[in-house]
Amino acid sequence: MKITLYYNNECGHCRRFHKTIDDIASERPHIDVSKVEYVPSIHTDVMFIPTMIVSHGGRELGRFSSALEKKTISIWLDQLDEYIKTHLYSNDI
Repeated sequence: MKITLYYNNECGHCRRFHKTIDDIASERPHIDVSKVEYVPSIHTDVMFIPTMIVSHGGRELGRFSSALEKKTISIWLDQLDEYIKTHLYSNDI
């Protein structure tokens, strides 16, 4: 599973959300986390920041645009892990 976080250093929510994502990454070593500084002219599929996109095998599984609390994100990631195991038949989560 891969998480891509789009952010901007000028955004207060983005700066706070970095810590949340870092905590999640340290607790879930099977997740690859990338942080991308948002550039509107380049990232035209991202409308708001922070935006977190979760993908697996090159396919987007979900996204949200908000600095959600860690507990909410963890529950969502658990559900995605289960979806991958059950429906995508993958052993590399």
